[in-house]
Amino acid sequence: MWKKRKKMSRWASMVCVLAAVFICGFAAETKNNAFIKENAAETKLPKTLWMLASSGNAQMLSAVMQTETGGLVVVDGGWEADGDRLCSLLKEHGGHVMAWLLTHPHSDHVGALCDILKNRAGELQIDHIYYSFGDPQWYETASPKDPGMARQLLETFQTLPKGVAYGNIGKGDVIQADGISIRVLNDRYELQSDPVNNSGIVYQAEMDGTKILFLGDMGYEGGKRLLEECGAKQLRSEIVQMAHHGQNGVGKEVYEAAAPKLCLWPTPAWLWDNDGGQGPGSGPWDTLETRRWMEELGAEAQACTKDGDIAVDPVTRSVRYIKWR
Repeated sequence: MWKKRKKMSRWASMVCVLAAVFICGFAAETKNNAFIKENAAETKLPKTLWMLASSGNAQMLSAVMQTETGGLVVVDGGWEADGDRLCSLLKEHGGHVMAWLLTHPHSDHVGALCDILKNRAGELQIDHIYYSFGDPQWYETASPKDPGMARQLLETFQTLPKGVAYGNIGKGDVIQADGISIRVLNDRYELQSDPVNNSGIVYQAEMDGTKILFLGDMGYEGGKRLLEECGAKQLRSEIVQMAHHGQNGVGKEVYEAAAPKLCLWPTPAWLWDNDGGQGPGSGPWDTLETRRWMEELGAEAQACTKDGDIAVDPVTRSVRYIKWR
């Protein structure tokens, strides 16, 4: 009988100890959760603009803006092969895309979005996708080397909840996304020269008073028309994404009007150096000329994705190069 009581006493002691540990742990956890909730509203993230390098050493455009409360705005996105890395980056920074802006439906710009919507849609919250596309047949005729992407993307948009894909944006439209204001600077052009690139939409985002101009792949004729319609004052921007990866894009007069302090080049090394395989200057591209333009116009800095992914503080325009896990 005594042994049994002793055994029961030991069990009672163990229960008391475990209960005390549980109570203390629960109290600590509750206190920690309360601390997080109390300070959640005070937590602010650094406002950042990223421009990503292609995972395949190819030209492409993929830019992401993050506000201090974690909202994300994406411009284009890159190739289908870049979809996985872009999705991982977006998830790492909260996964809430408030606005996805498309310039034009070439594969090196919208392929990643097509991949994400088809294969990873449940991994992100995408509020709205903004674009202005023509008839898919027009793209297939105008750009036979890159056929079908517009059709493929528009068919994918049909599977999204109503109101997510917002087409037919045009000049004067303003998109608000968690403190980022984005102005649409043009209606979609249908020009005879370089028709698909010149059909692109140009966006001007503003973060804390800093204007960021996304020219997409706009060509010379489209850039000339853009300047005529908007005027130099409207185009003025502290940060400018170089049109068509810095070659065969808008003319010098557009950059002169924009007067950028920081130029962002979504450009691999071979294109940056105009290297056709025989060393710098051996290729048929106009990047070296465009680089000279920017020096002549007094740009303070030129950042290029040939050196890796670019992270920019939009207020100070400070640049650092990063690598995602």
